[in-house]
Amino acid sequence: MDKPPLVELIDVAVRNDRGGMVFRDLNFVLPAERSAVITGAAGAGKTLLAELLIGLRFAESGTVRLFDRELRPAKNRLIRRVRRQIGGVGGQFGLAPTLTVSENITLPMVIAGERKKVQRERLRKMLAEFSLLKQAGELPGSLTRVENSLVQFARASVANQPLMIIDEPSAGLDPKTFLRVFEFLVRVSVSGRSMVILVSETPGQKMPNTDYYRISDGALV
Repeated sequence: MDKPPLVELIDVAVRNDRGGMVFRDLNFVLPAERSAVITGAAGAGKTLLAELLIGLRFAESGTVRLFDRELRPAKNRLIRRVRRQIGGVGGQFGLAPTLTVSENITLPMVIAGERKKVQRERLRKMLAEFSLLKQAGELPGSLTRVENSLVQFARASVANQPLMIIDEPSAGLDPKTFLRVFEFLVRVSVSGRSMVILVSETPGQKMPNTDYYRISDGALV
């Protein structure tokens, strides 16, 4: 039996905070084990789209489904369950300022009830992979912008959640660090996990198992 889509938006309409219509009849399907890169200029609705996918914003009309569950206002328990299956970077996914780097990275596993031994093993792997061993005990306020971004990538990956939402993956990264991050994204794209990557400009390099879209006149093309 085919797996249901991870994300399904059907005829979605939504306004921004000023009352302007951003999306009209927005349709989008993200199958399991595939990723999507969505390009849009500033103000096109990339952040609004991310908020729709994690239940911070709700459509005025149409349907938003994640993991075969429809997101609606007042469905707080369902929304919390959905969010536990999503790793996030950038935008709405900032680090908890009162938790150390290690505590931020392990937070998704704590919420999922993962065993302490598994938490420690995966934490060590993430700290090494993203060159964060020296920063493990620091608070986010003492991190550079690059280090902050790398901690978010580590946190988004550590619990093997089936979906990652990444808002501007290159933000604040120097070319060398972004190349490392891009290689990480390629590994994710072939691992069976899915990503929704929101960018201002289409990346020059293509990733496997990935479809490319552009926000245009309130729709994805």
